[in-house]
Amino acid sequence: MTSLIRYSARRVAVAAWLALCAASCSKESPLCCGPTPPAANTVTVNGAIATVAIAATRATREQGLMGVTKLAADSGMLFVFADDRQRFFWMKDTPTPLSIAFIDLNRKIVFIEDMAPNTLVTHGGPMMRYALEVNHGWFAAHAVTVGMTVAFVLPTGIVIEPDP
Repeated sequence: MTSLIRYSARRVAVAAWLALCAASCSKESPLCCGPTPPAANTVTVNGAIATVAIAATRATREQGLMGVTKLAADSGMLFVFADDRQRFFWMKDTPTPLSIAFIDLNRKIVFIEDMAPNTLVTHGGPMMRYALEVNHGWFAAHAVTVGMTVAFVLPTGIVIEPDP
C-alpha cells in the first residue's frame, strides 16, 4: 500500500510539473516542456554550448526526458553516473527525437547515436560515465565526433546516486 501511495504521489507531482511547464514554456528554459531535475548546467564540445538539466539520481536518470514534448534549441540532459560500466538507453515514452553521446571518465566521447522517438530499441553499450542527450542532429550540426572532449562542471554538492 505504501508503494502505491508513493507512486500516486509521484504521478500527481509529475502532472503538476508538466502543467506548470506547459504554462510557462519559453525559449529561456533549458527544457521547454516536461519534468526536469532542479540542477542546470552547460556543456561545451567543439565550441558548441548546450544548456542541460542534470540527472544524477536513479529517479532522475530513469525519468530522463520521458514526456518532454519539445526541447529548446541547444539544450538537453546530462546523465551522471557514479561508476564506469556499459549502459543502454531507450526512448520509451519519449516523444522528442534525440541524439545521444556516451562519454567516458576522461570526458571523451566514445559513442554517438541518433534515437527515434517512442521506441524500445536500445542504444549504447560502451563503457561510460556520462551520457548527453540533445535534440536529434545536434552533434552533426556542430561537427561533434567520437574522440572529442566534453567540458562541464558539476554543481557543488551534487549527489551522484549509484546504480544497483
